[in-house]
Order: sequence, then structure tokens, then C-alpha cells
Amino acid sequence: VAVLADIAGVDDIDKLASQQFKAKSKELASMSAVNLVNGDQKTFTFEASGFIGEIGFAVVETTDDDAILSRVDELLPELVACKKEKGLSCIFLAVVNIVKLHSQLLLCGPTERALAQATFGGTFLNDDKSLMDLGGRVSRKKDYIPVMTKTINGGWKRPEHLGRGPSTINISELGKLAVDPNDPHGNVTRHGSALDKKNPGLLRKGEEEKKMEIEEDDEDLLII
Repeated sequence: VAVLADIAGVDDIDKLASQQFKAKSKELASMSAVNLVNGDQKTFTFEASGFIGEIGFAVVETTDDDAILSRVDELLPELVACKKEKGLSCIFLAVVNIVKLHSQLLLCGPTERALAQATFGGTFLNDDKSLMDLGGRVSRKKDYIPVMTKTINGGWKRPEHLGRGPSTINISELGKLAVDPNDPHGNVTRHGSALDKKNPGLLRKGEEEKKMEIEEDDEDLLII
């Protein structure tokens, strides 16, 4: 690093790194919920005694986690939509502050909450338990997936009689994705989704229909 800094004529490496992190965080803050959820997401397949399925785990690394967490109401519905469209059993989004080395986990449904609680035992930060404090866990490769794998392979299964979440929605109700032609980063946004709180009537309609379906539904459904 010292040699490269000398070649590039950089006097203060730490300052340069700080400026780069800030620039990246500023760009992240301007991204759409679709881009944030899908930008750095990996899928992991499990075949254990109590759980068979795929888990999506997305990570957003930033120096300004408040800018991302202030958009929880946008991110949670998009997590649900992504889960439904990709046929995932669970999906998570960790927001990591790379300066404070601290992270928080977004939980879009009851299955995610149950698995996160069994895996991390973190503290829920809001009333609807959609946000969990993960403390100093900051690495998907070292801190998130190995522990979750151990939990699942140790026999974890979805608790019986656990309520169903919003991803029981019909895929046809998730709206359409469109690229903003005026956005230099090619942001993709979702339009007309029944999960959008800006469309409360559509959301209520979807919930009522799903409530009727759930009462008649098979308890062995994988997508929660």
C-alpha cells in the first residue's frame, strides 16, 4: 500500500480511504430499494432435516447506516417481492456500518424473525420486530452464513403455528420493474405493487384475499 501511495502521490492514505467510503455511501443512499436489495445478494441452498430451501442474504456496507435504515419502509416490501420472485424460503438484508463495525438486520417476515432469533439471538429494535441488532457481526462470509448454517444443520425448523407473512401475496400483485432513463446509475424501481404503502387500498385487498386463502391453505407451504 505504501508503494502504491507513493506512486500515486497520496500523502494521507486514511483520508483517501475515508473519502472513498463517503463517496460510496452517498451513491448507496441514492439507490432504489430494488438495487439495494439485489445489488450484493447471494443465495445459499440448504438440505437439512428440518429445513430445505434457499436463503437470500443481501449486504449493504456504508459509513452512513442511518441513511439506509431510514428507508426501512421501502426496503421491507422489496425484500418480500424479491423473496417471492426468486422463490426463496427466506431473505435477509444486513446493513453494515464499516466505520463503527456494527450491523443491523432487516427481517421481512415471521420465518426470517424466527431463524434470525435462533441464529443470532439479537435484540429487536422496533415494535414489529423487523429490525435486529447484530452488534459487531459484519461479515457475511465469517459472521452470518456459518452461524446460520450451524443453526439449520443443527435441526432448526420453522416453528409450528407461526403466522404467515406478506410474501403469501400473489406474484401478479408485485407490480412492474422499470429502469429510470434519467438516472445515471440506472436505478431500477418497482411500480404498482400491492405491498407499496402508497397503495393502501390495494394492500388491504391483497391482505383480505390472502387471509381467505390462508384459512384453506396447506400448512406445508414453503414460501412464507
